[in-house]
Amino acid sequence: MAVPRLTDGSRQARLTLALDVVAIATFIVVGMDVHDDAGVWWIFLRNFVPFTAAWLVTAWFARTYRPPAPRTLLITLVVAIPCGVLLRAAWVRSASATDIVTFMAVALVFASIFVGLGRVISATVGARLFGEGS
Repeated sequence: MAVPRLTDGSRQARLTLALDVVAIATFIVVGMDVHDDAGVWWIFLRNFVPFTAAWLVTAWFARTYRPPAPRTLLITLVVAIPCGVLLRAAWVRSASATDIVTFMAVALVFASIFVGLGRVISATVGARLFGEGS
């Protein structure tokens, strides 16, 4: 039995996936800048790896890019971002439940903003380049 691909194979879905990952990276870089951690590559990785892993696994199960749709995006945001926070907390050994819950709320809001902006760009660029929108 073949494993289903992450996207439906369309250029629009691949663009949307790429911009979602860029949005996650941007969210992390902005957060690092706010916390005066800018330029520290290992801090970037300790955040990027768990968030992106949670995003890609959730997107695969939710079929987020088969084709890209608002409903599956919401599912992915609501599941992947809290999972990413929990994975990150386990990695850095965060002990405070209050800190984890606070970070989860902040991450959900700001990741949603960045991913939402990426989706607007994806829809606009996709429509112009491919004659497709999401």
